[in-house]
Amino acid sequence: MPTKIDAFEFTRAGRSAEGCEPLASLVRLASLLAEPAGELVWRLDGWRQRDASNNEQMVARLLASATVGMRCGRCLGVVAIPIAIDRAFLLVRDEAEAAALDESEDDVDVLVASRQFSVDDLLEDESILALPPAVAHAQCQRPVGAGAAAASETEAEEERPSPFAALASLKRKSTP
Repeated sequence: MPTKIDAFEFTRAGRSAEGCEPLASLVRLASLLAEPAGELVWRLDGWRQRDASNNEQMVARLLASATVGMRCGRCLGVVAIPIAIDRAFLLVRDEAEAAALDESEDDVDVLVASRQFSVDDLLEDESILALPPAVAHAQCQRPVGAGAAAASETEAEEERPSPFAALASLKRKSTP
């Protein structure tokens, strides 16, 4: 499938397209991953429908899935994260139309489309939005050495006299 489509003709004709996109080719997404190995499997369906006022609407639905490797925030190991996308988009021609419809449509997202619409950009944007903001294994150990460093900092703090202890002794000396 070409990376650019005429989104309006695609939906008007009721077309479908599907494919597998290597994760490494989605540069912005790949930069967030520990390992950009694997593929994003996707399907895009387009159709026309009528709204409550009998106006024609063009809709596209994106289905995509992959398993990506991200860094654990605790141990820095790789965590397998499943991505599952199932989103419907109401296609509009410009930002003004999008702003007007975005307030009234609850069940679909409004998307500005064009005759040179990038399917790859849509896949990448939706994949990035599907990633969790923080990643960690359910059970993991801290990296070797991290515990030792934390323990030595705690011991050093315990050996230092408290600055408040010195203030307390001054206060005791000044009381009659």
